[in-house]
Amino acid sequence: MPSPTAPVPPAMPYLPQLDGVRALAIGIVYVAHCGLSHVVPGGFGVTVFFFLSGYLITTLLRIERGVSGTVSLKAFYLRRALRILPPMYLALAFSGLLYGLGLLDWMRVDAVAVLGQATFLTNYPDLLGTEQVLPVPLWSLAIEEHFYLLFPLAYLLWLGRLSPRRAALACLALCGGVLAIRCLNVWRLADYSLNYSWTHTRIDAILFGCCLGLWNNPVIPADRAWRPKPRHVAAAGAVILATLAVRNPAFRETLRYTLQSAALFVPFSAALQGRGWVVRALGSAPMRRLGLYSYSFYLLHPTMIALLLHLRPGLGSLVLIVAGLVPTLALCALMQAWVERPCARLRRRLLDPSGRPPEPSLADPERRAA
Repeated sequence: MPSPTAPVPPAMPYLPQLDGVRALAIGIVYVAHCGLSHVVPGGFGVTVFFFLSGYLITTLLRIERGVSGTVSLKAFYLRRALRILPPMYLALAFSGLLYGLGLLDWMRVDAVAVLGQATFLTNYPDLLGTEQVLPVPLWSLAIEEHFYLLFPLAYLLWLGRLSPRRAALACLALCGGVLAIRCLNVWRLADYSLNYSWTHTRIDAILFGCCLGLWNNPVIPADRAWRPKPRHVAAAGAVILATLAVRNPAFRETLRYTLQSAALFVPFSAALQGRGWVVRALGSAPMRRLGLYSYSFYLLHPTMIALLLHLRPGLGSLVLIVAGLVPTLALCALMQAWVERPCARLRRRLLDPSGRPPEPSLADPERRAA
């Protein structure tokens, strides 16, 4: 029999500071992709996105089960498809058009690799036999989609029937299994760099976010969430900085991802409950706006960088950051107005009659059900 469901709020509350977290993460990724990856850890930005995805999706599932007594897989997959697919395929089409026009002629693109991008297989280039993709970074999105495909079913049939504490411990055990696989790959493979992009070796960052969603979740009143003190946040930050300081490849492809993901539990818990100047800054209007654009920005900015490098080869990193920002944001505004917002309205029309709780907010309060 399912365990008693802890009291939950009727819907996912709007948390503006999480938009700020998205803004920080996409900023890290953007600066790294502009040629400063030796200074700014773009991979850590992706880890933050993974953790946030795990937390939000798990919280949504807990709220839905608490309100309705079950989880609608049909509604979940419909929400994800309408949220993820239209912007993704439009970004691929835009990048492919520029390539076809010869505006990305310094790149080599393979049709099989593009098919892998379109079918969420690009993070397994060893299966495709090629890595010559369009400049749309879909390897990380593939990891998230593989997770979205399996986790709701696992929650419905297994995790949701456990107490929150036991469910979190189960996810933590899975994280340990992922770390073991990474360590085994480093030991047995001559080239273990794909630990970075394979789903089965990177999904633990999402699962650590699930742990926060399942246990000590600040959004769930009955969880009595732990409130970190500033010294705890500082210690977690020190752990993250230490992982970035160690440049050993074997460490990077094994323990770094685990330590970073585990450390994120602390600042996320603080941000979800805090009311200080950091939380206010994360929830400020500019950060909320960039957080709103973060998905489209993630999809579009590599194509814009590639286009600028075609027009002006050898462009310096700092100039590239500035030159690419405005046109990328303009494209994001168009994507939000013409694609994401209409899809959000369609989701509401299709799902509201079912009585299911809304999807976690992506931006402002009036779009809570987007």
